[in-house]
Amino acid sequence: MSKSDDIERQMVVTSNEHQGKPQQLQLATCEHDEENLLPVIDDIPFRVWLIAFVGAAERFVWYGATSPLPENYIQHSPSSKIPGVLGLREATATNIVNAMMAGGYLTTIPAAVVADTWLGRYRTILVSAVIQLCGSVILFGSSLPRAIQSGAAEGGLVTAIVLIAVGSGGVRSSVAPFIAEQYTEAIPKVRVLKNRRKVITDRALTIQYIYNVYYWMVNIGGLSALITTILEKYVGYWVAYLLPLCMMALSIVPLLAWRHTFVRRPPSGSVLPQAGRAMLYGIREGFQMDGAKPQKQREKHHRQVTWSDTFIDELKSGLLACRVFLLFPIHWLCMNQTFNNLISQAGQMVNSGVPNDTIKSFNPISSILLTPIVARGLYPFLTQHKIRFGPMARIVVGFLFLTLAMAYTAILQKLVYSTGPCYDQPLACPESDHGHIPNQISMFLQIPIYVLGAIAEIFCFTTGTEYAYNQAPKSMKSVVQSVWMATAGVGACLAMAFTPINKDPHLVIMYSSLAGVMAVTTVLFGILFGKHDREKAVLL
Repeated sequence: MSKSDDIERQMVVTSNEHQGKPQQLQLATCEHDEENLLPVIDDIPFRVWLIAFVGAAERFVWYGATSPLPENYIQHSPSSKIPGVLGLREATATNIVNAMMAGGYLTTIPAAVVADTWLGRYRTILVSAVIQLCGSVILFGSSLPRAIQSGAAEGGLVTAIVLIAVGSGGVRSSVAPFIAEQYTEAIPKVRVLKNRRKVITDRALTIQYIYNVYYWMVNIGGLSALITTILEKYVGYWVAYLLPLCMMALSIVPLLAWRHTFVRRPPSGSVLPQAGRAMLYGIREGFQMDGAKPQKQREKHHRQVTWSDTFIDELKSGLLACRVFLLFPIHWLCMNQTFNNLISQAGQMVNSGVPNDTIKSFNPISSILLTPIVARGLYPFLTQHKIRFGPMARIVVGFLFLTLAMAYTAILQKLVYSTGPCYDQPLACPESDHGHIPNQISMFLQIPIYVLGAIAEIFCFTTGTEYAYNQAPKSMKSVVQSVWMATAGVGACLAMAFTPINKDPHLVIMYSSLAGVMAVTTVLFGILFGKHDREKAVLL
């Protein structure tokens, strides 16, 4: 809160013993008293968790559908050691999955434009969920044994990938801002705890907590990768894809059943063309957005514009967020390894009877275990001791952990190449018995990669989502959120550029390069954007 605001504020004092039920009223007329109170998380409406469930269900479908795709369904043929369907080899499988990921994230931008200017966030989520449901139906149908035998699997897969990617992009562009919009409290409330200590609710901390719990629920959905890979191995692909189909259908139920409960802000209409013109004027003024303000335009160009100074200030805030996101494609480039190359690496190692594509489930499992520790342990501890851990610092820490994950991956790949029987040509030498004997090193040595990656996501993904919401103008929440999501699509496109070295015996070079690029990105991010935490601390 700004120290320049010396207006007395009325606040509600509540007892925490009855989950926020008002016990007494009191006027807090001194800003000094307010500043000395410990900020805490507010009570969260049930509708927040309904939308979080929808977002988690979408992730359940995404991970459940994509998990068996790269290594097994696409890469291997039915006669391979690891049974598959299409037999299109590793590089092709990797590119198909990267294209799906790129589409799923890049479609967030047009979907966000539709949400902010035409349909609104609720309808965009609903329509997109239906589109994703249609894709799930086609993926399930084309994976049935009869469909595979008739040659429908490849065409069905392409159609399903397009629909799932488009639907996923639509849901993701709007679900994060829509979740935060369900929490409407803007006025701080003073509470008296059981120990008679006074605390004050903090909207920023509450939004941060909401996104941490949302991320936790998303990782619950991510466990579908474990379930579907087990079903794929022991029952069949059609059963593995039936589960995401049922979950997608279930996710639509709360959207319809509680449609009158949700806070539904109307679309903003013409704000995006206005924003475009304002940015054009700012570019003409030497890339200074203040030059697009009404008074500047009147004085210098005798031009009357339709926006206000406040609109330009909000637009500047949103553009700052987009600038911060420019380095995130490198983050996603590294994270994408868990969807394809690391699964292939696991297939070259001793799996002790465990399907190789289940190993990546250690990522959501680690996130599920560690997120509550961070959200309910680390962050409150830092707040209580008045240690500022701003969004830029959190992202730098996340980048650092991801750098360590990539460095460990390079070391592990070197160990794979140093182990027989096939050394740097795993499963490809005569001693492998036609690809049935892997290099004698345990697949479970990959676990630290997924744990480090989970820690990186806790600090990066939740912070990026929260930052995109907080910095975006009210009329452009979905658009800024989509720019944040689109960085993952750019990362998937970058992954395709690594295809020439994405094969044995060059993988040590590739992982080492990723670790080096991620390290440089970490340092660069801290230098470029670390000051924003300090500037905000001064304002506070």
